[in-house]
Amino acid sequence: MSIVSAVIVLFFAVVGAAAVCRTLSLRFFSVKNDYTVMYVTRIQSSDENAEFILRSALSKRRWSSKDVSKVCLDCPMDDKTRKICEGVCREYGIDCLMTKDEFLKSLD
Repeated sequence: MSIVSAVIVLFFAVVGAAAVCRTLSLRFFSVKNDYTVMYVTRIQSSDENAEFILRSALSKRRWSSKDVSKVCLDCPMDDKTRKICEGVCREYGIDCLMTKDEFLKSLD
C-alpha cells in the first residue's frame, strides 16, 4: 500500500513541478510588446464541417492566454454554408465573417 501512495505522491509532485516551471518560464520570457493575435479560419463552399471548424477555432481561443480575435474567411461559400457560419459566429461571438479581399485590406 505504501508503494502505491508513494507513486501517486510522486506523480502529483512531477505534475506540480512542471506547472511551476511553465508559469515561471511564461512570466520571465514573455514579451511585453503590444501585438494582435488572430485565429483565421478558412471556410470554402459546401464545407460539411464548417460548424466543427468554427467551434475548434473558438476552443483554441479559450485555451490561449492572450486576447485573441477570431476571423472567419469566406473563400467563397455557398448560401447554405454562409448561413451556418453566420449563425455560429453570432452564437459564439466570433468577431467577423469576411472575404479574402476584405481581410487583406484590414491587414494594411
